[in-house]
Amino acid sequence: MWRFYAIATVIVCVIGSIVFAHRMATNSWTLRPNRAATHPSAPHNGNAGFVTTPAPSFTGQGGWVLSALPSCFTQQSAKEGPSPLLERDIPPEKSRIAPGTTLHRGSCTVMVRADDIWVTRGPDHLRVPPDARLYTTRDGLTLVYRRGDRTEIRNY
Repeated sequence: MWRFYAIATVIVCVIGSIVFAHRMATNSWTLRPNRAATHPSAPHNGNAGFVTTPAPSFTGQGGWVLSALPSCFTQQSAKEGPSPLLERDIPPEKSRIAPGTTLHRGSCTVMVRADDIWVTRGPDHLRVPPDARLYTTRDGLTLVYRRGDRTEIRNY
């Protein structure tokens, strides 16, 4: 049986070689590049020809908003946990920044309101939702954000 497979393989190789040689001789196939063909253009930006859009502004809210602006605020420490356990870490009420105060730090503007805090930087608008309070401490600013029975304390 193996003898028949070997003979069939030889026949296919011989016929294939003859057909290949005939095509090469009649110049139907070439193995050299076509010099008259156009070459593809150099790679370029996939957005070429389209109008570029400006960098998008962003909005958001949460206790993290001051940390999202490292050019204006550098977070030194953070604590999060059940409100009763963190009561002793909240600065005294006399060091609270009064509602209606506007602070400027770097390119950021911080508007302290009665229950929330708004931070703007150019077209970016961020908010620490209620119940948020900002305090002045000897180390800098302290943000206290309460939601339900949880409290976040972040020092900047």
